[in-house]
Amino acid sequence: MPIGGRATRSAPARAAVSSRQDGQIVTSLIVAFVLVVGVVALLQVRGGARVDASIVAVSGTLKDAHVRQSNFRLLNQRYASARELEARGFRLPETQEVVSSNATMSHWFMVIRDSTTGVVCEKTGELFDEGPDDRKPSCRETQP
Repeated sequence: MPIGGRATRSAPARAAVSSRQDGQIVTSLIVAFVLVVGVVALLQVRGGARVDASIVAVSGTLKDAHVRQSNFRLLNQRYASARELEARGFRLPETQEVVSSNATMSHWFMVIRDSTTGVVCEKTGELFDEGPDDRKPSCRETQP
């Protein structure tokens, strides 16, 4: 036994311990990488679900706008501006805002943005539309 009371390991024993430690480090790095990839994937799925829900909500608002525009046109022989619709009870959810709109005697156009997800949807309505589902809104994701 050496002078300090500790036995020294032989070179093969030190190599085995070093190899085992290297294996533990590599395994730990692989586990950490898999966990990070899993968390990122989960966040992307959650984000995608939020965007999908937002598209459904804004599309529903535009469908309501279409119905109100049709009713307004029957009474006034033209389509309403966003402010005129608002004055007649058209309300947006708190997270949505009208970005732009236009209305003439023969068509209307409205762009609505969801502030929580940044989803922007736009829709046009025309005289020959038979119902709110004739024209689907065009939606895209922007920065919230």
